Amino acid sequence: MKQWLKEAIANPWLRRYILIGYAAKGTVYLSIGIFAVQAAVISERQAAGTYLTLTWLAAQPLGKLLVCSIAIALTGYVLRRLLQAILIPGEQNSFSLKRILQRLGYIMSGLSYAGVAYSALNIVFELGEYDDTIEDLVNQLFEQPIGEWLIFLGGIAVTIIGFSYIYGAYNGSYISEFQSSDIHHRLEKWATRIGQLGVAARGIAFILTGIFLIQAAISGNSELAGGLQNAFRVLATKPMGSLWLGLIGVGLICYGLYMFVAAGYRRYAIR
Repeated sequence: MKQWLKEAIANPWLRRYILIGYAAKGTVYLSIGIFAVQAAVISERQAAGTYLTLTWLAAQPLGKLLVCSIAIALTGYVLRRLLQAILIPGEQNSFSLKRILQRLGYIMSGLSYAGVAYSALNIVFELGEYDDTIEDLVNQLFEQPIGEWLIFLGGIAVTIIGFSYIYGAYNGSYISEFQSSDIHHRLEKWATRIGQLGVAARGIAFILTGIFLIQAAISGNSELAGGLQNAFRVLATKPMGSLWLGLIGVGLICYGLYMFVAAGYRRYAIR
């Protein structure tokens, strides 16, 4: 099975499809970042999470075609994550704690972007009304005997992931290796720097989301729980919230641009 998969991923068309997923991911983050910067500068504007961003894109001329293309392309990125979960950690010590956590991380990442792809198709084909999945899940957990503790632990986990992103941006472990023979050294240096800023901004967004989950668990208020949209909404009400919103928005714009460079010059499609 693994040998067949290794032969399959050597197919140049499959690798191109996977890398196109990077461009789709970059489009989403670039748009989210632009909305966040606009909200920070113009008080009448509101920062948008993934779903609202895709909804706005779909409302533009040929927007539904664009959003549908994003959904199809993101499936390539989901495929990459699932292939990573099967192949990469399994080279040696496949049942060690580190390898198991790697697999879980790849699977969770793949599922999260599968959710984004589904949301995009939901918007294009009007499959149903939007619901804040995280807030809805929190409401259900509050009804369970140990629901508050599960939400609290989930918030801690999300916060830890956020700090891991910031550390990965600092030491460069979350930055892609580029095809040095194809990419100009200045573009590679520029892409690496903005990639670090972008990954750090994602880390901050995760930390904020985790903190609000923890606050929701402690206060018993599910309205504090939610995804990126909720984090932006709550952040905007805090002192100097607009400044932080703008900085995170700039960081997410950087991350989107970095994804475009990665789509064209990333060295490995699966690693």
